[in-house]
Amino acid sequence: MKSKILWLRLSYWVIAIADFGIGISVLIPERVGLTEFVYPMGLMSAVAISWGIMLLIADRKPMERRWVLIPTLIVIALLTFVNVYAASQHLIDFRIGYLLLGTILIGMIIISLFKAR
Repeated sequence: MKSKILWLRLSYWVIAIADFGIGISVLIPERVGLTEFVYPMGLMSAVAISWGIMLLIADRKPMERRWVLIPTLIVIALLTFVNVYAASQHLIDFRIGYLLLGTILIGMIIISLFKAR
C-alpha cells in the first residue's frame, strides 16, 4: 500500500512542479519564441498553475483522487505532441529536453496508475 501511495504522491508533486514552471515560463515571451506578451500566454499560464494546484489538492487523498492523473496524462501527451509538431513545422526550435520531460512524466503517470489499481 505504501508503494502505491508513494508513486501517486510523487506523480502529483513532480507534475505540479512542472506545471508551475510552465505557468511561469510561458509568461516570458523570449522563452516561447515571441518578442512581446500575447493574450494566449496568460491563458496558458492560468491553466498550468491551476492544474498544478489541483494536483496538490489531489495529494491530500492520493488513492481517492488518483483519477486526476487520467486527464493529466492526456494533457501531458497532447502538450508533448504539440511541442514536437511545432518543432517539425519550424515554428519553434526543437529541444530534446521537452520531449524527454513529457515522456518521463507520461511514464511516471502510467506506472502510478498501474500500481494504484
